[in-house]
Amino acid sequence: MSQLKVNSIIPVAGVPTGGGGGIIQIKQSTKTGTQSFSSQGYTDTPTDITDLSVSITPTSSSSKVFVIVEIGCFGSTGNAAMDFRIYRGSTNITVGGGSNDNRHAAVCFYNSNNTTMGVPASMNVLDSPATTSATTYKVTGFTNAGTMYINRFPADTNWNSESRITVMEVSA
Repeated sequence: MSQLKVNSIIPVAGVPTGGGGGIIQIKQSTKTGTQSFSSQGYTDTPTDITDLSVSITPTSSSSKVFVIVEIGCFGSTGNAAMDFRIYRGSTNITVGGGSNDNRHAAVCFYNSNNTTMGVPASMNVLDSPATTSATTYKVTGFTNAGTMYINRFPADTNWNSESRITVMEVSA
């Protein structure tokens, strides 16, 4: 059996300015089960979505971490606003700028006529954790009314999906 071991592969056109952009490692977590939670009203304490968290230990403090989230389907009963956020530890990294932690990446609104719908959501963020310590990224969800369902339609338990979070360490 043959093996090929290299420290780096450089494209024919050369590396990007600054020499970064290569993927160093990839980690992923998949949520196959369903989850539901009730309205939190208008609060800033979203609910962790179980199994949508992953830990990565960057090899360099200058590395960036590209986080990709795919929510297979979700829905809510009643008139509801629903959102998802990406956290690094306890820090909301979903949208940059400002000190307001009420930032979100994916938002949906439903009225009571749409309780059987299930919609996919996706979001991503390029983070600069500036550490070589193990770092956990997670997804949270929030609804202001009714009950929010993850990986299933609200009115039909036979229609299920999968969700996943993928993190990639990217060289700087």
